[in-house]
Parts: sequence; structure tokens; C-alpha cells
Amino acid sequence: MNTAAHATYKLEDSGRFVIENYNHSKPFSNFFPGVAGLWGIPMWVFYVNRGQGISSFGIEAKDKAILEFQPANKAYRLTSTQGFRTFLKVKSGNKEIYWEPFQENLLGTQFKKSQKMSIAPHDLTIEEVNKDLGLTVRVNYFTMPEEDFPALIRTVTVENTSRKSYSIEMLDGLPVIVPYGLTDGLNKNI
Repeated sequence: MNTAAHATYKLEDSGRFVIENYNHSKPFSNFFPGVAGLWGIPMWVFYVNRGQGISSFGIEAKDKAILEFQPANKAYRLTSTQGFRTFLKVKSGNKEIYWEPFQENLLGTQFKKSQKMSIAPHDLTIEEVNKDLGLTVRVNYFTMPEEDFPALIRTVTVENTSRKSYSIEMLDGLPVIVPYGLTDGLNKNI
């Protein structure tokens, strides 16, 4: 259960575009700029305002994907399940609670929460505040400039804003990656 089921938009003085409750906003997609190395090694990152944001990414062209390229209409539906995911087991005393941040349509425990997506030319940050648990999860994506290889950096932070003491276990990552050398055409036949 979200405390606010509608999205709001604002442009901050720093130039960041912020979408509150981004999973409830009209869908949109964009490419995150990514060039690395002295001579400009290309990396592409496609993101949408669903799930944990990153829909697909790879190097050079869509035939060298690390996370399979999906067109926008599919990415809106699939990013929450086929993109990055985070699972938390939160223990307080004898009580265990399972929570998957940035998901909207899961059965089971529903929390009072708010979500925010913040977009800048150099990074993308998403945040979910779980008001019931007093926990905040932040994910920040950025590319690594001035290296001789392209890379997408992803950091995940869990912050306890409550007065409770928690023991937290986390499983985080991608459910599937495309093996190197597998072209987009071959991938469709699997």
C-alpha cells in the first residue's frame, strides 16, 4: 500500500529531474550516456521508470548486450522481473520479514512506502522509503569515465532510519545475463 498513488515531478536547482512515486507515473524510457576510455569506448544503458530502472545495457551495439535489449513497450513490463532485483530478509528479535524494494505488484506483505527516481546527466538514483520498517534503500547507477573499458557501476545502500535494531540479509543482482558473443539474433531463438 503506497501512501501516495500518484506521481509528482520537479526539476531541482542542481539540474536533477526528480519523479516521486515513479512506478505510478506515465511510462518513459531513455538512454543513459556512457563513453569510457581515451578514445571513447561506447557503452549503452537503456532505462525506464519501472522497477529498478535499468532495462538493458551492453557495449558497442545491441548485439553485445549484457542484459538483453528490450524495446520500450516490453521494457515497461519486464524490467521489474528481468532487471536488477534486491531481496531483503529483515530480522528483529524472533520476527522475520521479507521485502523486495521497488516492486509494485507483488502478493504478500504490503508496506507503506514512497519511491523516488532522480535523473542527472551523469547518474540515475532510485530510492524507496519503507515507512513501516523504518528502512530506506537507495540504488545509484553511473558510468565509469576515463578508463580503458566501459562499465556501469551500481551501488546499493540500506539505511536504518528507525530506532529498532535489525539483522538484514540481502540478495541482489540480475536474474540473467547474456553470455559474451551471443548475438541478439541467436538470443531470440533460445
